[in-house]
Amino acid sequence: MHRATWRVLAAALAASSVAAGCSDSSKVDDRRPLPTNSAAGELVCRFVSKESLSIALGSADFNAEGDKRDAHRKNPDGSTLAAATCEVTTGEAKGKNAISVSVQPLGLIGEDDAQVAEVLASGRADFVFPAAEGMGFGASEQTLHLGAGVCDLIVGDWHYGVTIQNAVAGRNAVDDAVALTRQVVATLRLPKVGTKPRPTVSPSK
Repeated sequence: MHRATWRVLAAALAASSVAAGCSDSSKVDDRRPLPTNSAAGELVCRFVSKESLSIALGSADFNAEGDKRDAHRKNPDGSTLAAATCEVTTGEAKGKNAISVSVQPLGLIGEDDAQVAEVLASGRADFVFPAAEGMGFGASEQTLHLGAGVCDLIVGDWHYGVTIQNAVAGRNAVDDAVALTRQVVATLRLPKVGTKPRPTVSPSK
């Protein structure tokens, strides 16, 4: 998921990319649910909890590359964020991002936005966010075939996305993707009142 997203955002953030690594190769066997409140402790990519990533990955041995970048002018909702990405890799990911986190303006990549409406309309989601939190879902590999845990959430003028590539023994990747998404929403504190239209399902041809 978000393949088009990563091409666009990776290019946009290349000049200000922040990389972080952890050399501790010890496994992390933590069965607690990930917190959904604002991230505490050390951040990677300047907006994602390092501890939460370690728990979701089942390992403290990972690299994270990405950043959050401000726009040159205020957005229609009054915020100043242009976009944010965090690509997390491990030695076991086999050339893929172990976890991908993105925050993009609604409308930047229409196909990503449209997919939210389409999955919700199809009833295929494993988890649906309450309307009070926004428009979004969580899904498993069996549902979308895009990663063990995938989450997309539209709040205000922003589209939040988290993909966890592989399941970790003893953890639910969908629950972790949903929790990470909620955590990023709380950490960035972007306006929740939108100025842009919500995506709708395309009519059948």
